[in-house]
Amino acid sequence: MLITPFNSPPTPERYGHYRGAMYERENYPLYWFVRKVLSQVNFVDPSQVSLSQKAAEGVVVFALKGRSQLNCLILREFARRFGVPAPVYAHGVNMITWQPLLEALKALRLGIAQLWRRRDPEETSDYLRKLAVAGKTVVIHLGESEFFDDEEADEALGQLIDAQRDLSVPVYIVPELVTYGRRREKERESLFNILFGQIENVGGFRRMVTFLRYARKVFAVTVEPLNLAEYIEKNRNCSRLELIEQIRRELIERIDEERTSIVGPVLKSKQEMIQTTMDDPGVARKIEELARAGKTSEAALRKEARKYLHEIASDYNETFIELWEKLLSWLWNNIYDGVVLDQEGIVKIRNLSKKMPFIIIPCHRSHIDYLLLSYIFYKHNIQMPFVAAGTNLSFFPLGFVFRKSGAFFLRRTFRGNALYGEVFSGYLRTLIREGLPIEFFIEGGRSRTGKMVMPKYGLLSMIIQAYLDGACENLAAIPVYIGYDRIVEEKSYLKELGGAPKDTEKTTDIIRSGKVLRKRYGHVYVNIGEPILLKEYLASEEKPVLQMEMEERQSLYRKIGYSLVLEIAKVAVVTPFSLVSAGLLSSDRRGIAQDDLIDTLNRFHDYLSHRKVRFAETFANRSKAVQEALVLFEQSDLISRLGAEEEDEDVEAVVYSLEDEKRMNLEYYKNNILHFFLPISFVAVSMLAAREDLISLNQLMMDYRFFKKLFRHEFIFDDSVDDADEVKDVLSWLHRLDLVIAQERDGEAWLEMRGMARSRLRPFAGLIQNYIESYWVVARGCGYLRKRPRPEKDFIKKLHRLGGKMHRMGEIRRAEALSQSNYANAVTYLRNAEILRAVEPPEKADRKDGRIYALSGERGPLEALRRRLFKFL
Repeated sequence: MLITPFNSPPTPERYGHYRGAMYERENYPLYWFVRKVLSQVNFVDPSQVSLSQKAAEGVVVFALKGRSQLNCLILREFARRFGVPAPVYAHGVNMITWQPLLEALKALRLGIAQLWRRRDPEETSDYLRKLAVAGKTVVIHLGESEFFDDEEADEALGQLIDAQRDLSVPVYIVPELVTYGRRREKERESLFNILFGQIENVGGFRRMVTFLRYARKVFAVTVEPLNLAEYIEKNRNCSRLELIEQIRRELIERIDEERTSIVGPVLKSKQEMIQTTMDDPGVARKIEELARAGKTSEAALRKEARKYLHEIASDYNETFIELWEKLLSWLWNNIYDGVVLDQEGIVKIRNLSKKMPFIIIPCHRSHIDYLLLSYIFYKHNIQMPFVAAGTNLSFFPLGFVFRKSGAFFLRRTFRGNALYGEVFSGYLRTLIREGLPIEFFIEGGRSRTGKMVMPKYGLLSMIIQAYLDGACENLAAIPVYIGYDRIVEEKSYLKELGGAPKDTEKTTDIIRSGKVLRKRYGHVYVNIGEPILLKEYLASEEKPVLQMEMEERQSLYRKIGYSLVLEIAKVAVVTPFSLVSAGLLSSDRRGIAQDDLIDTLNRFHDYLSHRKVRFAETFANRSKAVQEALVLFEQSDLISRLGAEEEDEDVEAVVYSLEDEKRMNLEYYKNNILHFFLPISFVAVSMLAAREDLISLNQLMMDYRFFKKLFRHEFIFDDSVDDADEVKDVLSWLHRLDLVIAQERDGEAWLEMRGMARSRLRPFAGLIQNYIESYWVVARGCGYLRKRPRPEKDFIKKLHRLGGKMHRMGEIRRAEALSQSNYANAVTYLRNAEILRAVEPPEKADRKDGRIYALSGERGPLEALRRRLFKFL
């Protein structure tokens, strides 16, 4: 007979006073002792809504991995705090200490009587089943490990199976992870951890000490519930004993997966990681190979390899993470206005971390990036990543702190040192094999321009090769966008773009930059892109990777890297600061009327909305967000507000003035979102270059493809979208605004600009005009190479001088065109187009001057490029 619960709920008074009973009354003697501490427990992503719904639909049973009185009290606190049905009984757990005095005495007397008779009706009766049938919430434990028998755990699950067969509604067994802090388990526990640290299976005294010491760090995580009715139906051919074993294993695995996703796998010490890497087959083969080929002995090479590993390896210590948490909480709330986080993306990472090792691949805007993601992972209970950092950050004392916080260090180049390259690859394989997450910046260094930098493939190729070598079954590469309203390194980036050499980081620089603590830098934005799962990605390739030649593999690595940075670009956030910067820089004039600026920003916003890009939350009130950004730029002395007082604004226009030396400051933030505008900017430049208001679609497509080829090293393009489709999308938006119409002449498609089309298109064209001007400077500067080849350093210096002269003469209009980064990318384009050729300097030459540039034999391609660029000026 099937029974609907809630008809006649049993109570301890009705069936007897048992040691596992949990009463609603809280007048037990020790309640005052834990009441305040229990109130400090954190509940991670509490599923109280879904659990309340499940309690209404069926019966909720909490399942703990181990037997614990404190954890049972924590679950009751969870129920009380979030309105979930509170547990009335903990099977197999002695709760007498936490019962009201009279009930505790009765339970104690009953226990003594049963011991005298050598029987324990609580463990052999069907009391748990009766409670479940009556719809009461209870707590069971699973006996710590599936590999050891536990009669109490099996008995509890057996009674729940019996109850489910008597019920018309499902029993939901809800696994609960309760952990006392985030300390990673270590293979060798220190005395400090033995006394105060947290591992899962501990005695009552140690649990109590840990609980009181780390009360603020205790948290409970609700794991995915198991629907017992569905599970029994799905496994209806299994015997009762088989069902018990399978259910117990499933629940323990779910809890273990959740714990691993939070704190990570058991962590080896630095010395153990070094030794594991030294034993790596690839490292051993390389040492043997070099010993056979050279004069150095195998023993000497092993000593050198171990030295490299001490230079590379992290020395993770949870105490440093806890210190960072306090410092960074202060930082985000005092220097910045908080972190705006992609919550759905964080859930995606947590779910992936339960299934496979993962690699976090963020864009790189600031040194704060290193700290930001670790802080976010810590606060959202995701295992901390091991971060690849350049050796430029290994300076004392911060290098020591970073290494203790999970950083491992790599040299900027492995060239000429095969042993170092193999040792570093071996360390990566060890991290992945141990199941530890890795974070690295695929752009190599920080972006000085605000754009995505072209990906570097060295580290990515090593990680993919580690996967191919069998370090793990599957591996997730997760792209992450990090954006700032403003960055703290703004001034240093401007110096470098102006031609100043990059300074080496020193402790004194960090101290001197203490003045940043007196400023506000707006919000920080973090979005998660779509992960690449290597197993599935490589399986979709036409040719198996292991059958590919080296060039084919290199091409595959480039394809994966480009896909990752493209995904980062797709989830970038448009902030008020970036949009206002784009509006101010869309014109080459030094001043812009407030009304004209707002009109331009509205059109930009409309186009971005058409493209369905992500906006910062502050755009919910667009007018307020824009005004706040303008005020911040005024306060930062980047722009000046000119005009009448507020009461005279109807007569006299308000104008925002932007000096040439300040334009580069805003260029960084414009570049954060420039890639969203590229299709319409290319179209706008092409259409405005037409002498009449007519342009053939064929000419427009030719210009569009020219710009994509020209700026291939400047921007990340989505090559999965056809050029014709991109142009069609832009034209459809312009047509909706009644700015263009299509015509057909002699079987050819033409476009006619109508009304205010030219004035409406000019701001969009202005967004990339500085890049065209930069490339024009380099094309003109190639004249320096007509007489003789020049070292790279000398050639770039002459380009800076020429650009400054052309700007003073008015030949180029935008000060932000005088960018070393733009010049370098233009030179790369000319090399790929075989207009320039580069050779490495002779061995006796000064290599600090870089490679030597010379013109190729043919002058025609250079002259053709100059004529075409001039057309767009």
